[in-house]
Amino acid sequence: MVTLLIKRFSSVLLPALLLLASSQGWAVDPAKEKAFHWIDDEDYYPFISRDEHGKPVGIYHDIMTEIFRRLGIPLRVELYPWKRAQKLVAEGRGDGMITALTRERSDLFLATDPIYTVSERAFARIDNPRIKEILSIRDIQGLKGFKIVDSIGSGWAEEQFKDLDVVWAPSYSSAINMLATGRVDVYVLGKYPGLADLQQRIEEGAPYSEGLKKIVPSPHELAEIDYALLIRRDSPYASLIPRFNRVLDQMKREGVYQSILNRYFSNMNLRLRRMNEQ
Repeated sequence: MVTLLIKRFSSVLLPALLLLASSQGWAVDPAKEKAFHWIDDEDYYPFISRDEHGKPVGIYHDIMTEIFRRLGIPLRVELYPWKRAQKLVAEGRGDGMITALTRERSDLFLATDPIYTVSERAFARIDNPRIKEILSIRDIQGLKGFKIVDSIGSGWAEEQFKDLDVVWAPSYSSAINMLATGRVDVYVLGKYPGLADLQQRIEEGAPYSEGLKKIVPSPHELAEIDYALLIRRDSPYASLIPRFNRVLDQMKREGVYQSILNRYFSNMNLRLRRMNEQ
């Protein structure tokens, strides 16, 4: 008899509690039942790319892995050519990607605090006949009259380079190789990421290494770009942004964030000094 009463009481009480929890915002977030699906570029070293085994590596990967570990949320990572990666996220087949929040993207995405702020520089071959002009450029408009390369899918470049002579390469690797072979004058890249990528390619004996060795960055910043995790507005994880920002800030205060950057950028200042001496 007692057991029967308990069962009847539970059958009435449990639905009532669930209804109350939902009305008070206590209900379990359904997003926690599945992994956050992060889709990104497969060819953007040192931020995010594939290693020799096809696994994701890079600054973004290390930072995202640590953040989601601290949040207690599983993280699923898939990498594709950049244009395809953006298309998949835009179609709702992923929760988010890391890139700049452009005007066009702001309709579909919400942004976290910046994961990394890039100081954009004009990279060019030191033997370019107009190298002195290139190294003196101080803003985007100063690029007029030069042949610029960028990779397909770069939303920031599409917005900023509308009136410029741009060759759109299928990937980052294709773009840097075009600069190395002298087919274009300038590739606008982040200072440290650009140098880190060049150093890795040269050390690994990548194609066009002799041309890569001649590429140098401008001393002047053309722009600053904030790269953040963009989460689809209709993703069940859209409400995660405040928590994500708090963990990112905690990692910065603890020095964990800087230690991740140091793993990739530790040799860059030395390389810059050597370039200046040359």
